Amino acid sequence: MNHLQTELKGALQFAKAIEQTRDIMLTAPWYVFSPNPEQELAAAQKQLKHQIAAALDEGFVVHDALHPEFRVMSQHNQYGLYNPDNKYFAATIASDGIYVIRGKKGTSASLEIQVGAGNPGYNENLTSPITVDQIDGEKLNLRSDDTFEIVISRNKPKGAENWLQNYKDEYEANSVLIRESFMDWEQEKGGTWYIERVDTVGRPNANLTPTLINDQYARASKYLINATKGWVKFVDRLRANLASNMLSPPRPTQDGSGLPGQWNAAGFFVMAPDDAIMITVSKSNAKYQSIQIGDFWFNALDFYQRQTSLTAAQAQINDNDEYRFIISAKDPGVANWLDTCGTQNVFVFMRWQGLPKGEEPSAIHSKKGTLSEIRECLSDEPFFGPKKRKAQLAARKQSALTKPRGF
Repeated sequence: MNHLQTELKGALQFAKAIEQTRDIMLTAPWYVFSPNPEQELAAAQKQLKHQIAAALDEGFVVHDALHPEFRVMSQHNQYGLYNPDNKYFAATIASDGIYVIRGKKGTSASLEIQVGAGNPGYNENLTSPITVDQIDGEKLNLRSDDTFEIVISRNKPKGAENWLQNYKDEYEANSVLIRESFMDWEQEKGGTWYIERVDTVGRPNANLTPTLINDQYARASKYLINATKGWVKFVDRLRANLASNMLSPPRPTQDGSGLPGQWNAAGFFVMAPDDAIMITVSKSNAKYQSIQIGDFWFNALDFYQRQTSLTAAQAQINDNDEYRFIISAKDPGVANWLDTCGTQNVFVFMRWQGLPKGEEPSAIHSKKGTLSEIRECLSDEPFFGPKKRKAQLAARKQSALTKPRGF
């Protein structure tokens, strides 16, 4: 029996970490003081599932800098507000190693390859990867068939087609994040990505032992607890810094974390079943522009069967080169409807990537009211009836099914 307990130590530790993580989530102020605690509990437990999946990947897949492989992030192992327009690939590296990324570039609207100090996501101290080096798709040197190689090392090798440095000042890189952003799900295609450490080729993996498995579960347990503490702190701080029921002005990513060159706007809205939000924003010259809604736990709502996000290519634009989005639980009868899926605590997030130098996003106008009040502002909007909605959602699902986007 003692021998069996030793072998199960890692799994038992992870089970305990799940229990601790659930307790952490249920201390979140927006749960404790929620007028609808049952809905918030369901959302919290959904986020817990995402954190568990991400933690197991961290423990068993992403940690090995000797034999790296890309973890493909999806709606099933998301952390944060997973963007349905993105494909994410993450791997762990060591600053003393030499790595080669090989693949074939796709046709995404935006492509960023980022080497960072720190693993993607937040730990208990709310630290996020500091960008050590990065390259975008336009600067990537390609062969005639759109294939490429990127070397990651301390010093640039002679003849390297593309090179990323793995240290800068006091920062030693230990992570790679590739992010493809798609404006048009039907037309744009994803790339292929493979990573290999080339200075240790031929060195096998360690043998499977109880110690190895226990260490992997321990790593997953630590990640699960710290990442959850960090996200609760992050969301609580964000809620404190954002005015309720309105959007922030667009602002650039700062502090060396996140995606360089990205602008965003955000807001938290508490909505009754008959409420609606109208958001108006101008078309930009960004390579990628979008809007997405989630809940206060940063769960991405169902973007597969429902319309909970829209890119500039997907959304209907009016004669003034403006997009008008309606967020509500009930169908407002317009093309640019974002379905809250019954969520009463709604987080709204807007993104701009690849803006021309010197250009900033235009001001955003938002209005909250009852659905009938908002409908009075939509007299110039073409009616979008049930048949059109059914066809719209069917086309959205088909795009997601046929597109190689990791769904």
